[in-house]
Amino acid sequence: MTLHAGTSSPAAAACSDCGAPASGNFCSSCGADLRASSLSFLGRTAAPVRRSFPAVYLKILRAPVRQTVAFTEDPSYRGYLSFALAGIALYLLLIVPIVIQQVAPPGTNVSESLLTLMKILSQVGVYAGMVVTFLLAFLVFRLFSGVKRPFHAYFKLYAIALGFVAPIYGIYEFVARSVLGGVGMSSFSAQMTPDDWLKPTAWVSVALIVAMLVYFIGIHRRFWQMPVWKAALLYLPASYVANVISYQMMWYVGWYSAYVLSAAGIVKI
Repeated sequence: MTLHAGTSSPAAAACSDCGAPASGNFCSSCGADLRASSLSFLGRTAAPVRRSFPAVYLKILRAPVRQTVAFTEDPSYRGYLSFALAGIALYLLLIVPIVIQQVAPPGTNVSESLLTLMKILSQVGVYAGMVVTFLLAFLVFRLFSGVKRPFHAYFKLYAIALGFVAPIYGIYEFVARSVLGGVGMSSFSAQMTPDDWLKPTAWVSVALIVAMLVYFIGIHRRFWQMPVWKAALLYLPASYVANVISYQMMWYVGWYSAYVLSAAGIVKI
């Protein structure tokens, strides 16, 4: 009688996030990490913790392009809108004071009502720019991609990407401009002096802008299943045109809002 030694594979367990049969380190259905953790004894009750903003953010941070698309393709992940809003809220919390300080430096004779209007328009401008960029990018990629992804799937991708990028942008701007007194990414929208370009934060800002562009090109390439060169050729012009449109739109909205509200006596200059 001959005995054949071998290693038997472990029995498949149920994923604690989506409930599907799963084995190995990651769930093949939703991509959840199946490895033992300090929360494993809680079972499915720990799913909200694993899908919270910090947990999802840290998971995306380990592999930004791959994990962003993985969460997009995961049908069990439905918290993408709250993830985006949390990221944008952190961004606005850090960036709006910088915008106000740039438009109305300390000592400027500006009324409280006008400052409030500036804060509101700054937030409206951020959302308007996001909407324009999203719609234009979707139309361009939908038109030129061989894979016709649906609107709601791209919305999910875009929301996750915004939730990931927005805090990085806001934190860097706060550190570079408010803490270090240097040049941030938003400084490039104004006229840069030769001395500004000599500051280390200027070149760090350039590197961060390039990294963000690479990230967005990467997720579009992976999501739309196209070569890198084609994704870059489509995304870069679409992003530039969207920025120009949103800037001009918010400039006119801001000017006419201040004009009408000041004429009506609601806002005092």
